[in-house]
Amino acid sequence: MTAKVRVPVAAPKGAARRARPASRPFVLVNMAMSADGKIATANRAVSSFGSSRYQEHLYELRATVDAVMAGARTVDLNEIKLGPGPARFREVRLDRRLAEYNLRVIVSGSGSVDPKAAIFRHRFSPIILLTTGRASIKKLARLRALADEVLVCGRTRIDFGRALIWLQERWKVRVGDELFLVYRARKNAELWDPG
Repeated sequence: MTAKVRVPVAAPKGAARRARPASRPFVLVNMAMSADGKIATANRAVSSFGSSRYQEHLYELRATVDAVMAGARTVDLNEIKLGPGPARFREVRLDRRLAEYNLRVIVSGSGSVDPKAAIFRHRFSPIILLTTGRASIKKLARLRALADEVLVCGRTRIDFGRALIWLQERWKVRVGDELFLVYRARKNAELWDPG
């Protein structure tokens, strides 16, 4: 018998949803924060990601999305894979007619992702890297050897509008309810820029 997994329902239609251009995927942000408003320690290390219930909720959310995104430092400094979690959550994904494994997206404006990061040692789904023109030719070559695809989207800052449209067109990240999960991205505010 399959364990029961609680999957969140779509949020009600609201002002924030109306502000999103119809051609872009819906962006869902999920992050842990301490009582004093911190999302990581001073050395950027995270020893745990909240409670076991929070971890369960994280996987419940991932069971509803096409892609999971994280910043380079989150990927570098933590033993994370950005996957869907245990088999029961992959079953929920399949029941929802999603791929068994979500896309994994890393954001690094300068292309400074550590090639020894855990995510690159676990090859169960495509890894996409978003970067800018600040990444050197040498870094781009190294990243292209690690990731399934690298997109330079912006000269000095990530153009998230362009990146989301590209992810929709190239990788079939769908427009609709809760189909793109941003996991502890450092510059979440840039995702809300309608430009």
